[in-house]
Amino acid sequence: MRLSRFLLIVVLVTVVALGYVYQQVELLRINYTINRNKDNLSVLLDQNSTLMYNVVLEAEDVSVEIPSYWHTVAFAEAEMVK
Repeated sequence: MRLSRFLLIVVLVTVVALGYVYQQVELLRINYTINRNKDNLSVLLDQNSTLMYNVVLEAEDVSVEIPSYWHTVAFAEAEMVK
């Protein structure tokens, strides 16, 4: 009788410990999933901003190009008049 009571207590403690470890592992897995979703959301928001900018440019029929040498303007030094 004493041995069966001891075994019952050991089994109960083991089940509770395994349940606790399982919960902690699940919390960690959910945390990783949330962080991955946040990163994906950040990437999607950046892509959305880029696409919205392109839509606005196309709606206004604006042409954007990289400036070449003849697009640049040089300013001469102005002398101060006293």
